[in-house]
Amino acid sequence: MTDLNLTDHGSKLTADVDGHELRIDYGWAREGVMRVDFVEVPAELGGRGLGTKLVGALVEKARVEDFRLIPVCGFARKQIERHAAWHDVLA
Repeated sequence: MTDLNLTDHGSKLTADVDGHELRIDYGWAREGVMRVDFVEVPAELGGRGLGTKLVGALVEKARVEDFRLIPVCGFARKQIERHAAWHDVLA
């Protein structure tokens, strides 16, 4: 689904696109359950669907690393709701 490579910085995941940082802020609600607090795509990259790709990359990471998501961030919640194939990662 995505060609974004996420780098984990402990409380945020980032991806670089054209020299700009895309970001997901997160925390752990409990063991095996990540709380998605904030998703950010710089305005310079708007309109390219990168926010959706970023959330998709997180969904892929959750599947590979076997954890669930609680999307507190409204954008992340809407994207996961819109993609029925992503519902399996919800806590």
